[in-house]
Amino acid sequence: MSKKQITGDRMMGALQSRALIQPSTLDQQTREFDVVFLTEQLVTRFGWVEDYDELLVCEPSAIRMDRANRGLPVLDCHRSDSVFHQVGRTVKVWLNDKRQLCARVRLSQRKEMAGLLQDIADGIVKDISGGYEVYKYEREERSKDERPIYRAVDWMPTELSFAPVQADINSEIRTGLPQHPVTIIHSTSNHNSMSKRTTQAGKTTQYTVEGEPVKAGDIIIADGIKGVALSDGQEGDIITLSLISDDNADTAGDDADRADDTSEDDANRTEDADDPDAASRNADTEAANEAAAQVLGRTIPTGPSTVADNDERLQSILQSTRAAGLSDTFAITLHQNKKLSVEQCRQAIIEHMARNSKNVHATHGIEVGLDGDTKKRMAITNALLNRIAPKQFKLDSGAREYRNMTMTEIGKVMLAERGIKTSQMSKSEIAAAFFKRSHSTSDFPELFSGIIDRMLQAQYEYAPEYWDKIARQTTVADFRAKGLYRAGVANGMKEIKEGGELQYTKLEMSAETIQVATFGEGIRYTRQAFINDDLGVFETIPQAFVRHWSTLRGNIVWKLLTDNVKMSDGKTLFHSDHKNLVSGALSETSLAAAKTALMTQRDINGEIIRAQPRFLIVAPENELMAKKLVTQTTPTKIEDVNIFAGAFDIIVEPRLSSAPDEWYLASDPYAVDALYYAYLNGSEGLRVESSEEFRTDSMDYAVRGDFGAAAIDWRGIVKSTGK
Repeated sequence: MSKKQITGDRMMGALQSRALIQPSTLDQQTREFDVVFLTEQLVTRFGWVEDYDELLVCEPSAIRMDRANRGLPVLDCHRSDSVFHQVGRTVKVWLNDKRQLCARVRLSQRKEMAGLLQDIADGIVKDISGGYEVYKYEREERSKDERPIYRAVDWMPTELSFAPVQADINSEIRTGLPQHPVTIIHSTSNHNSMSKRTTQAGKTTQYTVEGEPVKAGDIIIADGIKGVALSDGQEGDIITLSLISDDNADTAGDDADRADDTSEDDANRTEDADDPDAASRNADTEAANEAAAQVLGRTIPTGPSTVADNDERLQSILQSTRAAGLSDTFAITLHQNKKLSVEQCRQAIIEHMARNSKNVHATHGIEVGLDGDTKKRMAITNALLNRIAPKQFKLDSGAREYRNMTMTEIGKVMLAERGIKTSQMSKSEIAAAFFKRSHSTSDFPELFSGIIDRMLQAQYEYAPEYWDKIARQTTVADFRAKGLYRAGVANGMKEIKEGGELQYTKLEMSAETIQVATFGEGIRYTRQAFINDDLGVFETIPQAFVRHWSTLRGNIVWKLLTDNVKMSDGKTLFHSDHKNLVSGALSETSLAAAKTALMTQRDINGEIIRAQPRFLIVAPENELMAKKLVTQTTPTKIEDVNIFAGAFDIIVEPRLSSAPDEWYLASDPYAVDALYYAYLNGSEGLRVESSEEFRTDSMDYAVRGDFGAAAIDWRGIVKSTGK
């Protein structure tokens, strides 16, 4: 069996855990009381790299008491952005004989604190959250079905906070506070065989990830070969390793075991004597930590000359990651792995970009450091989408565990994320908790909003619409009527006499305006559907909305033609005075007349526009004749030559069947103004919004779109009455 050793630091911010107030210790005179602050109880946390059980080692050698000895702030709901959110301070912090971190809290004497003090005395406010930062973990591998244990052997308490609900002990808190490097010492087995690699060229090889995810910079040891991962990888992914050693398997295993069994402090004492390279490695580690701290804004004294070399190396890596749009955290991770040269780091950056670019839309950025809640919600969303439409939504590897879960089982998972115990709850109770806003968070409405949004963006095969080919797109800032500039307002190029004055073009606002309106439909997901594990509402309704939205926009645009809308001059769009109205059934003769009318249109200054016809628009009843007129043929006689062969693109529109003999000839809307359609700026598609308050038996969602269309000018399109 091969062994994979992973070493490397991570970037983390502040964490929190639940503490308990001891009301019996409350002294209302001094406004003080005791809390059991933090304990060695295992707490499940969900991380981007892996999920784990955290254990805070509660002994003096593991806890940094610098802040605690000066007094820790007591805050309102972890809010540290103002001194007015501080409600008190600890007057004493200590470890008791049960290996529990305790604190004596003193509340502020401000008048507004009187109510809080009374609520504590009455047992209304019971919970208080403890904040802390971890600087070093020792990772302990457990059986395959159990999460590893992360023992925090170097950590520091930072603050206490009152909260209206118990602290969420299942996820990390992403605050605005600076992050800091966390050393993780761990080893784990990997059943992957390096014999599975597909290619090997020079100093790199391919590696198929099995078991736990691999992060860029991790050292992989398998089948006697040691290499550095140049990109992140999930189970089943093929990644590239940069080879750094040809040690045999036994030696590699011994190295890995020694890393597991020897703590950092023991290593510092023993390796200096037995290993001539130990001092060098320790110096490298210290320099890396100093460089990382400098990037994070911490002031570190200048160390030995090796620090300057490390700083130069870090700057080279930072220059590459920033040019690639990656975070400084990624650069620090690469920098702290001394086995990687600068060139290998750059190759790792390229591998990382290539791996992630296929999953990023051009209009979106890359999010780094998604928390456990977000990662799980994304996986659940993907699993449900795969159930709803498996052909359109492929199942991601991280979503497999949720693929066969019922909605009730998924509800349990999400409620557990909120700290709600579900083991004894029935289906009905799960549904009630899931649909009750007081138990819910933004995770629940966002889950279904995400599903609806993805379904609305999916590609569906409907009868094609062509209204967007004959109209020009624009955007408007709000719902007020927007005027557009009229075509053909230039003074024209004129001769300039010697010493003469240049004539400047003046743009003229058209009297025609365009205005958008909001259109919408609702989706209701009921409690009964949740209990019955029925996802049909998400399968059929969003697809119907996409069809309705396309049909609605087409109706609005084509109505401009069929209704022959009135223009600002008091005349209809198609009018004899506009010289864009001809007669005659579709034929060579009438088509030639329409083409002539379009090409001889003049702007407001009387200059010929030279509009070139592009689209021949007909009802289905006229489709056969239209195709005969524009189809390429091989005539045997001159009189059989098709003079309009390939001259126009045919648009067959069923909405014109109410007057099947009428037809239209239009120029490119981006060449000559005629019809416009508009969206509200930033809202070019359908958007999903959830109601502020859920009903007790349903979750309600609104799907809205903002759209409008108008005829701005008559010069770009000609109509034939067909008679």
